[in-house]
Amino acid sequence: MLVLTEEYSEKVGAFVRNTRLDSIPRDEALHQLLTAVDFHPEKEEVSVSNACGRVTSHPVIAERSMPPHASAAMDGIAVQAEMLQGASLEKPVLLREGRDFIYINTGDLLPSAFDSVVMIEKVKVVDKDRVQVDEPVNPWKHVRQPGEDVAEGEVILSARHTIRPVDQGVLLAAGVEQVSVLRRPRVGILPTGSEMVPPGLPLERGQLREFNGTVFKSLLEECGAEPDYRGVVPDRKEILSQEISRAVDMCDMVVVNAGSSAGSRDFTPKVLQDLGDVLLHGVATRPGKPVVIAVVKGKPVLGLPGYPVSAYLSFDWFVRPLIQKWYGLGRDSVHVVSARLNQDVQGKMGAEDFIRMQTAYVNGEYVASPLPGGAGVTMSVVRAASWLRIPQDVQRYHAGERVTLELVKPLEAIRKTLLLAGCDDPLLDWLGAEASTCCPGWSIQREVMEEEEGWKRLRNGGCHALVVYRRAGTPDGFVRICIAERDMGWITGSTVSKPVTCAADLLRPGLRFINLPPGSGIRERIKRMLEAKQNVGSVPNGWERVETSHWKAAASLSEGTADVMVGPYSVAKHYGLIWRPAWVEPLDLIVPVTVWEETAGNTLKKILLSQAFRSAAQRLGGYNLSQMGQLV
Repeated sequence: MLVLTEEYSEKVGAFVRNTRLDSIPRDEALHQLLTAVDFHPEKEEVSVSNACGRVTSHPVIAERSMPPHASAAMDGIAVQAEMLQGASLEKPVLLREGRDFIYINTGDLLPSAFDSVVMIEKVKVVDKDRVQVDEPVNPWKHVRQPGEDVAEGEVILSARHTIRPVDQGVLLAAGVEQVSVLRRPRVGILPTGSEMVPPGLPLERGQLREFNGTVFKSLLEECGAEPDYRGVVPDRKEILSQEISRAVDMCDMVVVNAGSSAGSRDFTPKVLQDLGDVLLHGVATRPGKPVVIAVVKGKPVLGLPGYPVSAYLSFDWFVRPLIQKWYGLGRDSVHVVSARLNQDVQGKMGAEDFIRMQTAYVNGEYVASPLPGGAGVTMSVVRAASWLRIPQDVQRYHAGERVTLELVKPLEAIRKTLLLAGCDDPLLDWLGAEASTCCPGWSIQREVMEEEEGWKRLRNGGCHALVVYRRAGTPDGFVRICIAERDMGWITGSTVSKPVTCAADLLRPGLRFINLPPGSGIRERIKRMLEAKQNVGSVPNGWERVETSHWKAAASLSEGTADVMVGPYSVAKHYGLIWRPAWVEPLDLIVPVTVWEETAGNTLKKILLSQAFRSAAQRLGGYNLSQMGQLV
């Protein structure tokens, strides 16, 4: 029998204990890990009720409008606005219940006989059958239009979007009951140590409670992974090798806790080297240095230190980013950021206001704009990247002022948000919807505004690009890129017996027209068409109402609360509305050269030229794509 001398045993023990660890910078270590593996998660269908925390596999569109019909936005009485023309304190209008009005509560369906709601505070009861009103109302006053919150056909969630409770509400309101999501990664958890005892079993002298595994399980669930706690592995090399092999076969990634240092019983590095490829052993951090990163059978296996603080820090540094890569998500943990306001933000004295904010990173600084803040506009919560807290003793923040924002999206996601200002078009929804598919982590947000205001925003560095539908000279310092040419036309709802085919038809008696806001080029074009016609008559009072979104306008036509609009063929096609051609116009992007030549511009170019976006445009219909993505 061979007997080792005491001197030799000490040398061997010293060698085993003092094996040199690497000292790789943490960012470099993470880069090595993320570039060493590639994920292709499967898709699965889940009910929206069980979808919180899941990640969408493709864009989700609304299957119905919310609200689906015109409804009361206030408690009061439903009336015909025409009945109250000329009402005043000196000459109040007397109304009889059942004939001239009905009582109505917030959220109630507005009967087709009425077009407005008078707030109950404005109503004076005369007797049990009659009331009087002493001021006029405009048509559709205090009425929520079909699709005010979300319109059928709108993209409500993009691909690679983590579903939150507010998203579940929007999905269900929009008629979506099942949603396609990416399968959760299964992560094996292997605590090691012969002295460790899992929860629920009694401890004996010299034993320790194994609790890191429970912490990892909860952290993994928080990250959207499926934890697979596989029990404590004793400090025996052959057993550890067997258990890691089994875990790799059953899971998408594996976390081995403890045994990653350089002690005589730290077998993890050697076992991983035998089973696969060790990328590194040791990072330049304290605590957390003895981390092992390996790839076994194409799957990442991480040996994390046994000390709790080191283990949890290492988890955040390496495991969490792995799961985010699985889903194609960005990552960051910063909770506040300083940003410049694109426009004034109004608060109310005496109350602390929280304003939902759209936030992006443009030309080296964060910029932010308030989203619609109505109590019923839940999509603004879905789209918000941050909140602006306005203290109760502050009434207003001014455009250009710097404010501190409280983030609800990771800072990295905000830095990878492209902000577009300008006109509306359904195709732009899909430009954003496909962004993260071809450029993981990137997203697109839009602010609809008239062109003059958009140019001001662009020149002030408040957005990455401007969407325009009029082709003119491009100023120095900017490039013009073609998105598509779109077919614009007269869109008529089923409430009209004879389709509208020209501008003059808009003035038919009784037609309810949805126009674009003042300053819109399309609005001005229609005005010029009318002015060029002979004998068209005057524009009737209450003839039009304004809507910035083609989807929302079409939802009203489909529901019958409006008769005609001007819009792209794609919207009419989706709703099955009558469409007659009016003109063809370009849909272009104006981008500052400084943006176009940087990462944001390259990303935008990649999305524009992607097959996914082209396919979306072809499905929508009504677009000429021959120059898509080309400089004009």
